[in-house]
Amino acid sequence: MKLKITDRAKAEFAFYRDTPLDMIGHAVGVDVTTDPNGHSALECWWAKDTHGKTLPCREPELLAKVIRSKQSVNLQVKLWAEDVADGMLLRQAELVEYVHGWPEWVLRAVMEQAGKIATRIVGFAPRFARAEYLWGNLWLPEMDSFDASI
Repeated sequence: MKLKITDRAKAEFAFYRDTPLDMIGHAVGVDVTTDPNGHSALECWWAKDTHGKTLPCREPELLAKVIRSKQSVNLQVKLWAEDVADGMLLRQAELVEYVHGWPEWVLRAVMEQAGKIATRIVGFAPRFARAEYLWGNLWLPEMDSFDASI
């Protein structure tokens, strides 16, 4: 099977591979099929992440680490989104400090989930739980001024 892995998928894999945030899954483990002649961890992760297919892997430890990291980041995004939606636990400026150095999609995911949570609870997304897009860039309305580098 020839896999056409996108540059974005490669960047996400590298982020998950390199992040120290991988505590989820140690207790329950992750399902990895090992085969010394199998696919690389990148190929196995991409097939599972995009198509739900489990491929035999020649780098099972790396694949398990990346899967744990993704689960851990997803949990962190969920927790931050809940705190932002609360309106008092986590403010946008503080969130920007926390995600400094992380890929931009993490901040985007937190704010989009926070808006959905707030809408579900109060019927609309208040300013503190909303991200807007200005000239194609993510802008947090609560911040003092627009900064395209966020």
